[in-house]
Amino acid sequence: MKRFTNPFIWLRRIRHRCGYGVHSPFAYRFITEVLYMDLPYYAYDELDKELPLSDMFRVRKILHMLLRLSNWRQPGVIACLSPSSPNVKHYLHAGCKKAMLTDHLPEGRVDMCWLDAPEERILAHIYEHSVLILDHLDKHREWFNGLPSVVTFDLYDIGIAFFDTKYNKQHYIINF
Repeated sequence: MKRFTNPFIWLRRIRHRCGYGVHSPFAYRFITEVLYMDLPYYAYDELDKELPLSDMFRVRKILHMLLRLSNWRQPGVIACLSPSSPNVKHYLHAGCKKAMLTDHLPEGRVDMCWLDAPEERILAHIYEHSVLILDHLDKHREWFNGLPSVVTFDLYDIGIAFFDTKYNKQHYIINF
């Protein structure tokens, strides 16, 4: 059923495309330089060879966005708390080679975190410069909206939350 509803959802969210209506310089820069960047990155070809054919369109689009996000933020510690997505680790780490990549909760702070499902324990490791990415947002929207984040982006399937308090609290719906 999801295959047939995606075009309708996409059309309903068309006015939220490419930064239209976004007045925050931070959010506009994030949308244009990370989410909608069309230029090829250095690691796309090499990493895409490992993807199965079934993951070639939608999953590849999300993985490319994760590589761009990691490259843009340059995190020190990346926590990938999703055993079902082995490719996510490769793309996040390709964006920032110096980052320490872990598949469990580390002792200190986490700069970037990828979640498959809500995890309350991660909130103790999040700080002002953290980025949290939640997959399957359509199933966990209530938990995501309850986060103590400042700027959030709803990409329909994925939610991205920034916790930096120097920005005004805002929730953006993006047609990704």
